[in-house]
Amino acid sequence: MESTKKTNNLDRILGAEEELAPSSGFLSAVMERVREEAVAPAPIPFPWRRVVPGAVVTFGGVAWIGVEVARQAVRSLPDLRVAGASTLHLHVQVTGTFEDAGWVAAALGLSLLSWLLARRMVGRGGLI
Repeated sequence: MESTKKTNNLDRILGAEEELAPSSGFLSAVMERVREEAVAPAPIPFPWRRVVPGAVVTFGGVAWIGVEVARQAVRSLPDLRVAGASTLHLHVQVTGTFEDAGWVAAALGLSLLSWLLARRMVGRGGLI
């Protein structure tokens, strides 16, 4: 009986067709905010052109550090002998290749940075 009474009251409240009107000043406050947003300047775009070179250099530095740590770890490993297996040994030629690759990567990175700096200094005039 109680739930039927609540349902009837709810139906009566929801069934009433009263006109909904905003409170005084609501419409003018909303329209004022819309006008403020319309005349506001556009947001500043994120400077991806400045972030990407730094991220590339950072990633390259971290990768280089990882290679150097791995090289030092391999160099400091004790002489491991497993039944019938030979010891883990990197030839001098392989470690020399790692060192050369690091210097080549550093030279390429420095070249890229100098090119980007020159391009920034000249501007977008079409010379570079």
